[in-house]
Amino acid sequence: MWLYGAGGGLIAGALLALWLNRLIHHEREALQLPATTGAQRAIRGGLVVVVSTILFAALTWAELTARWLDTSEVQPSDFARWLRLGYHLVLVALLIAATVIDLDCYMIPDAITRPGSVFGLLAAMAAGELQIAHLWVDWGLDPLALSLHGPYIPAWFDQFRWLHALTWSVAGLLAGAGLTQLVRVVSSRLLGQEAMGFGDVTLMAMVGSFLGWQATVLTFLLAPLFGLLLAMPAQFLLRKPYLPYGPYLSLAAVAVLFGWGALWRQTRVIFSDFLGLFILGSIAAVALIGLLTLVRLYRSIPVRRSAPVNREAEENVSVNAKEAIESMRIDSGKDAISEE
Repeated sequence: MWLYGAGGGLIAGALLALWLNRLIHHEREALQLPATTGAQRAIRGGLVVVVSTILFAALTWAELTARWLDTSEVQPSDFARWLRLGYHLVLVALLIAATVIDLDCYMIPDAITRPGSVFGLLAAMAAGELQIAHLWVDWGLDPLALSLHGPYIPAWFDQFRWLHALTWSVAGLLAGAGLTQLVRVVSSRLLGQEAMGFGDVTLMAMVGSFLGWQATVLTFLLAPLFGLLLAMPAQFLLRKPYLPYGPYLSLAAVAVLFGWGALWRQTRVIFSDFLGLFILGSIAAVALIGLLTLVRLYRSIPVRRSAPVNREAEENVSVNAKEAIESMRIDSGKDAISEE
């Protein structure tokens, strides 16, 4: 099975690399940044193809062979498994695109997230069996009731599958956008500057439309952990002036997707309890704000650099990108291009 995924990833990666070259060229022109060199484009394209091939092959094996996404409540048909795999592969491709352009331009364009969100909603509604969890499953019953009847699942989920799927996808979209926007506003006020771009909000909205609200909450919870493990070492080693957060949201979403079966078995009781959900969301918000605070403290530390000319050029590129994005927001009054 995984060979089919690898072949699809190879083709998808090549097409994705071509699209990203055009998209990045357009965004860098709009931001008045220098164009990338031919060597940079070749390396970037090669990495996109390799990563796409590996992830497509691994996800195909995980979903169809190892059944890592299976849960006792959601049992799709064999045909629906293939449809759900394709659905998730589209999400993985979009996350790769968002990560690459975020690392290059410090922003995530709506050209990736808005069509992705619409596709997530419409495909879920059309198929009716693409969800990895139901909209609501009550595991908070007493042990005797659970042993006799299992968790409570509303009957209309099965009677109106298209409506359940649409509601599940919309709930995920709202949860992703709402949580990220809330933390974006709070952290910006605490830090005295915009800590996250609106592109992070639309990215999480897209993730939610594909994975539902439960997986989106877990993604939001895990992203700061990936940031603490990977971003801070990168800050000290590479002296990056800004921390693009989108790649860590994307990485967390892929991790949740691969480990969904195990994660759901460990957290399904929490998702049946509103107090547990509040605690879980609070932990995620505090972890993210803590990460952003550490990054700001790091930026305030004076560092002697061995190659000042190159570092200054790099910082100027990032500052120019930020100023260009802010200028475009003021001129247009829209969030068509969002700063990371």
